[in-house]
Amino acid sequence: MKVSYMLLNKTGKARKIPPGQAWQWTVHVEDASQLTRVLNHLKREIRDNRLALANLHFERHTLDEVDTQEVAFVYKGPIIYDGAIQPQRIINRHAEPA
Repeated sequence: MKVSYMLLNKTGKARKIPPGQAWQWTVHVEDASQLTRVLNHLKREIRDNRLALANLHFERHTLDEVDTQEVAFVYKGPIIYDGAIQPQRIINRHAEPA
């Protein structure tokens, strides 16, 4: 399964991403525990660095890849869906096995 999202620094107060920029991540996960770790890390990054979440997408290549029934993602902030957001940096990675 592929998870893609952007983190956007709208406030200018974030430490990780320069003010006004958006960075895009694409993470490949193989099971529900990896997906849970990725989503928990995402929530921590947003909170700790005062970022906005944009264009969150989950792409399943096959039905057997990840059982998403086991994963709960609760995020209280808004998720911005805007095709006009252009990332200044694109990061691809694979989630590490447990």
